[in-house]
Amino acid sequence: MKIWVIDGRRMTDRAGAAEFTSRSEQTIAIQTSPKRRAEGSGWPSPVPGPEGVLLYPLEDLAATIEGIAEASQARVHSITLDGDPDELIPALEFRALIDAKASTWSKYVDMSKAAWERGEDGYLPRPDLEEPAPRRGIIRSWRRHRVEQWINSRPGRGAGAGPPVRTAETGPTAAKYRLVMAAIRQDISDGTFTPGQPLPSEAKLGTRYAVSPGTVRRALTELHHEGALVRSSDGTVAPNPTPQSG
Repeated sequence: MKIWVIDGRRMTDRAGAAEFTSRSEQTIAIQTSPKRRAEGSGWPSPVPGPEGVLLYPLEDLAATIEGIAEASQARVHSITLDGDPDELIPALEFRALIDAKASTWSKYVDMSKAAWERGEDGYLPRPDLEEPAPRRGIIRSWRRHRVEQWINSRPGRGAGAGPPVRTAETGPTAAKYRLVMAAIRQDISDGTFTPGQPLPSEAKLGTRYAVSPGTVRRALTELHHEGALVRSSDGTVAPNPTPQSG
């Protein structure tokens, strides 16, 4: 994602806005058009950039996504799962409760594994029990009350609706961590963070970007997955540039 800094504001082009918001470029063009904004789309107006490129302020895009997520969250209805709240529910039953296809469920699991390995909830809550499957793989189970709590706090048009399958969860924190990811990339690009040298602590990064340490942690995790950051004995670092051959 390309970033321009104009008058102290970080901005990106239409392709970057699409990546940042997990929307298509066509959606960005439509929602930010004068007609759609006049109708109350809530999306920011693009501003002219270098060489006639239209740019979108990242802070405004983040605020827009937060507003959409909060409105979606307000439409969630609570459900109650009958039975012992501490009874373990296997993955197959969990998947049926949210009406998720096998491919969708696999995506949710993949999105959660990194957090589970750290002992935290991911997109899905961390399993309460993991056992080796008879042949191969892992059998995961969750306590009923935790499944109910997750379904009722999950963004969407109704209980269990949830967001579309994307590479990241939706909601206010999602918009913020993508903003932090963009800011860290920019700080690496402009030399604020030197390749090979440890980044500041999560707490200090949170202060720098005015977000919680949890939001910073999510941003760092995603950047690790992308290869934009690596772990070393000294902590999290930006990798050294790959020497150009020839």
